[in-house]
Amino acid sequence: MIKKVLLTIIIINFIAFFSLIIYISVTDSKIKTESDIEGQNQNITNDEYIYKEDLLSLGYNVKVIEMIEEKIANLDVKNYLLSRKYDHFEEFANSEYFNIQNIERYEEYYLKHPEYTIDQVTLYVEIGLDYDFYTNINVVEDYTSITALVNKYNQIPDDATFNNLLTLPKPYSNNGKKHVRSEMYEPLKQMIDDAKKEGIKLVVISSYRDKTVQTNLFNKYTKNNGLDYALKYSAKPRHSEHELGLAIDFNTTQPTFKKSKEYKWLKDNAYKYGFIERYPDKKEFITGFAYEPWHYRYLGVDIATKIYIENITFEEYLVKYQK
Repeated sequence: MIKKVLLTIIIINFIAFFSLIIYISVTDSKIKTESDIEGQNQNITNDEYIYKEDLLSLGYNVKVIEMIEEKIANLDVKNYLLSRKYDHFEEFANSEYFNIQNIERYEEYYLKHPEYTIDQVTLYVEIGLDYDFYTNINVVEDYTSITALVNKYNQIPDDATFNNLLTLPKPYSNNGKKHVRSEMYEPLKQMIDDAKKEGIKLVVISSYRDKTVQTNLFNKYTKNNGLDYALKYSAKPRHSEHELGLAIDFNTTQPTFKKSKEYKWLKDNAYKYGFIERYPDKKEFITGFAYEPWHYRYLGVDIATKIYIENITFEEYLVKYQK
């Protein structure tokens, strides 16, 4: 009887031990220590072993390597992380705007601008602010979309045309000959009508411009005021929102407009009709243009409302919500 009990105990212990060995070999595949990376863990593939070993040799610790393993695809690791160690990788990777393809640009921009937070660095790089204006230019093929971004990094094609321009009559425009895209025609008229009911007079003095008009205007600014001035207050041809047919200037281009009751009304109400103040004060380093309280852009009510509530530019909105 005693022999049978002892034999049973031995068999149970053997089974338990064998089961434990199987469990460990199956489940312990995650890297826990640097010795694992050195090759002691036999459950990682050859490709995984190679890049994890390389990351360790670059100076990344196990915690960061595990973050990379969790967040970054193998191909992206090999394409963007094996050339050097990025000292602030962990902080960048935790930013909501993080894009592995731009890791080198983040690092370089952060070194130039230590006054910015990590989120600001990733946001501004995603906008493209680490490049000089009018460099690294992208041609916007989907330029007929109401969310098309046209600025100093993005231009519409040379042959861009629109077949849905409507004439804005008096008293909505100063000469009854201004043209705007059909998408914004009714919202614009409604906004002007509603403002009038409150004693606010809004008149469109500039709207759609073709390439020739924009070229002549930029050259005129340059001739009369110099290139630096022109670059602040005008856009090179194919880089102007007016060429989209979705931008208008109200009443005047005089700096005094910012103190007017018309401007105050626009700031408080334009978003309700789908318009945003496109070049706001203290955002020049993002938009590339000086403060223009008279310049408004149509984006539709939903987007305009979000931009108004968060007090951000269109560039910031696109990175935050349409990345």
